[in-house]
Amino acid sequence: MRALLLLLLAGTVQAETLFEYGRQCAAQISEIPAFNCMAGEEIPITIDGKPVPPQPAPARCDKPSLLPQHDKGSQGQCVPGSRALVLRDDTTAQISAICRKQVARVAGSHLFDEINVISHSLKDGKTCWFTAKAKAPLTEGAGIDGRRVPSPSTLKRPAVPADKVWLTPYQVAFEQPACISCHDSGPFMYSPYIAQTTMLPGDPFGFYQPKAIGADFKRAWAKLNAFGITTRGNTCTACHRMGNMNSCKVAMDQSTGRGHQEGGDEWSKKFPQSHWMSPGNLHSQAQWNEQFADSLKKLAACCENPQGAGCKVVEYGPKAPKR
Repeated sequence: MRALLLLLLAGTVQAETLFEYGRQCAAQISEIPAFNCMAGEEIPITIDGKPVPPQPAPARCDKPSLLPQHDKGSQGQCVPGSRALVLRDDTTAQISAICRKQVARVAGSHLFDEINVISHSLKDGKTCWFTAKAKAPLTEGAGIDGRRVPSPSTLKRPAVPADKVWLTPYQVAFEQPACISCHDSGPFMYSPYIAQTTMLPGDPFGFYQPKAIGADFKRAWAKLNAFGITTRGNTCTACHRMGNMNSCKVAMDQSTGRGHQEGGDEWSKKFPQSHWMSPGNLHSQAQWNEQFADSLKKLAACCENPQGAGCKVVEYGPKAPKR
């Protein structure tokens, strides 16, 4: 009986603590500094091109957040006051943070409802994910104090316990919507919402190893069976990778006028803003169709059947050694 118990205990998977995961990320990518959300660039919320007041949050807007905002108490995709920061962007590492509001508050409020940080190595593509969430139900008078956000990733244990703010690696890896299922094309996902700022690092064809760090993330990625797809001479994947999960199932349609954007107003449904891939679309609809429609059709077919004729699967893994 004792031997059986020891065997069962040995087989139990022990979830990593935030500090254990963060220390790996700090050692293999970069330490993340503590930061102030209020130093970030505010993400505009507009209707027909005109900024909206801080309160109330409109039900629809021109460029809604594409991250599902369904926590209890959330006021939707068009809440003013969210901010974006780039904490590092050089030849070695890129670190971005978004401090999100899901509840409308007075102008200048330092309270936020969710904070997301992505840390990415340009040397080998290793990527780490961190999320903090305010306690639900979300209310105007409560939230995360964005003025003093502790680092989630340090080599030495911080004086202020970061796990009082940040979710565990297991929660970030497995709870929905999971970061990794949406960021299937690369560490930083373009959208009209975030592109209104200058706070979006880019590494569309750099090495990408989303499952290299953290036991929980390795298990989560293994369950997802994530990979990239492309076709020969494809004009879409000439600019960026295409992942087989969210990019295939949601983003590809949202960015080409074929899918619904939750919280999007009538302006967002009209060409050219309905076709926000490629970024800065200056084509007529006929020109857009000429350049992208066939490539889009081929990608859609490969999303349905990655092993189909003309489809090429791109695995996300370590940098190939030089020979």
